Amino acid sequence: MSAPTATRPAPAPPGPDAAPSPWRSELRRGLAPWAGAAVLLTLAVTMGTDAAEWQGDWARTHGLLRWTTMLLLGPLVAAAGCWQGGREHRRGTGDLLRQAVRGPRARTLAALAPLAACVVVAQLLGTAGVYLATWPYSLGGGLTWGHGLLHAADSVLVAGLTAIGFVVGRVVKWRGAAPVLALGCYVLLGFSAYVDTPLGRLAPVQEPGMSGEMPALWLAPVIAVWVGGPALAALVAFTARRKLLTSAPLVAAALAATVLVQTGDDAWHADPRGRRLVCDEGTPQICVTERHQNLLAPAGEALSGLRERLAGVPGLPERFVEDRPGHRVRRGTGEVQLPMFTPLGHSVVRGEVTDHAVYAWEAVAALLSPDCPDPSGGALDDVVWTYLAPTHQRNLSDPEYAIREAERYWGARRAAETRTALKQLDRLRALPDAERAAWLGEYIAAAQRCDLAAQPAL
Repeated sequence: MSAPTATRPAPAPPGPDAAPSPWRSELRRGLAPWAGAAVLLTLAVTMGTDAAEWQGDWARTHGLLRWTTMLLLGPLVAAAGCWQGGREHRRGTGDLLRQAVRGPRARTLAALAPLAACVVVAQLLGTAGVYLATWPYSLGGGLTWGHGLLHAADSVLVAGLTAIGFVVGRVVKWRGAAPVLALGCYVLLGFSAYVDTPLGRLAPVQEPGMSGEMPALWLAPVIAVWVGGPALAALVAFTARRKLLTSAPLVAAALAATVLVQTGDDAWHADPRGRRLVCDEGTPQICVTERHQNLLAPAGEALSGLRERLAGVPGLPERFVEDRPGHRVRRGTGEVQLPMFTPLGHSVVRGEVTDHAVYAWEAVAALLSPDCPDPSGGALDDVVWTYLAPTHQRNLSDPEYAIREAERYWGARRAAETRTALKQLDRLRALPDAERAAWLGEYIAAAQRCDLAAQPAL
């Protein structure tokens, strides 16, 4: 009698742990990583193209980052969410998935959560990268907790627009919905940002963020509720059985909107570092605000030649001072306005004064042309200007060019006047140091008093 044959036990059915994770599938083969890469690329290209405009100034970096997030990343993630939401329609699997064990809420979260997480992480990484790029060139006066919280509110905006786009993609079966939604978001967000009414405060990004003012700590949470409430309501309306649940986020958003409209500019207050001055020991002194204290040495270097030519000149204003909120430099106070630190022009790029000659020329402009009722200058302004700050912007710095251009554009009379001015410039340079200093002191003092008739002849 043969021995009984051993039987192999049947394999156990796969447990729930053996099922592939929706997150893993979305991150490996879905849209989420590509959308995150697009967010990073958009931030890198947009901010990198205009790096000279913001790199070196914390407030400008903060403002441009938030505008880029709203006007570019907002439409981008809305389109990505819409494309992700319309995936079932494009594949023709809607009816099949509706028969699955998972309910609409679980399916929605499985498709939306990885995408929202990727775009938010990419936005935060890009923001951190931009601030790291500004760090070596910062003008002093870094960010506050209020500024950081506003970037967190921007993350809520990014996630909320992704969710709204997803719901639109699930509801609208048209393949062109994604680009149309992106264009609509761009127009709506851009229009809301430039509306000069109290309703303009409902824009996720507010204009005072560009001017170096400090946000109140409560502003970011209120903005987050305002921008996140409609997105949460859309998700609840799409997935929940009880549609009345949508009223809670909508009521919260309405209350937050009311707070934003009612408070207005009270949500922002002046940065005290933008009022306090830091001065060097030169003559005249150069004074900048604490926010720009890293530019004190570069400004002093750019004006070193001017201060050498002004050495020994009597009656000069005591200092060149940066304009600041609540204090405008005026004549008769012993102060002259320091040229603006504007990254949009030639003056400052990445924390350095790029064109010393032009920067000194602008300082002489403030010295010889204060806020007089009659803006016309003195007869010898070109001569004094060229002596104190020789630059291509004053034609007398190049005699041959000055005469040629005068003849070309204004004729023989202006050419003769230019030759006379050149002789006066030579005469000023040839004066003994003490006599030249006394003459300059009298000339500049008359300019500061706006008494052009009292300016001495040469």
